[in-house]
Amino acid sequence: MAAFSARTRLILWLFAAGIGLALFFTGEYRDLDLPLGWIGTVLFVAATWFSVDALYRVPQSEEEAAVAPGEWQAWIGVAFVGAIIVASLLHADVFLPQVPIGQNPDTNKAGQSIGTLFVAWLVLAHVLKQRWAGKVLTDERDTRIELIASQWGRGATAFVVIGIAVLLGFSDTDRLREFSYPFIAQMLMFSLLWGLWFDQVVAALLYWRDRQVAA
Repeated sequence: MAAFSARTRLILWLFAAGIGLALFFTGEYRDLDLPLGWIGTVLFVAATWFSVDALYRVPQSEEEAAVAPGEWQAWIGVAFVGAIIVASLLHADVFLPQVPIGQNPDTNKAGQSIGTLFVAWLVLAHVLKQRWAGKVLTDERDTRIELIASQWGRGATAFVVIGIAVLLGFSDTDRLREFSYPFIAQMLMFSLLWGLWFDQVVAALLYWRDRQVAA
């Protein structure tokens, strides 16, 4: 890829990471015995690492400077937390058996896949902070947006927790037997992820609105 510019390589690797995520969510194909979920995980991780290298080499532009670091982090958070939520929902059924998580190989595979997304997100966020070294990352506007977004995030988390409480409280005995403790734990984790995703969405939209007003 030496013939391509750093910006072009970054776009290509991000595109490859998107393909990896698509294969990751596809999992095992119905008709062909192909481990597409595993292939997607490897492709996504490799593309993320090469994207990090390309990101270091991309020269900073006026367009990038116009977007606050907080907005960059918020949009990235929207993408990764959204992907983690989708992965959690797709693997929710593996938590239904009345078996401890440590003794269920299917939940271990699901945890490894979701953990891969977390690691890739943390690495990319860290690289962006290194790229912005020496710049002012937060000011009064960032603090205000963070406060508003966190309030919306807590409200979203509380809404899901209340929904889970109502579901468990008003379900009949036969229905309750279908909910294993690992599945309930997964629902509680989903409530935290939903609140975090909502936090990131609100922050990104507030940054975007301020940028449109300033323009």
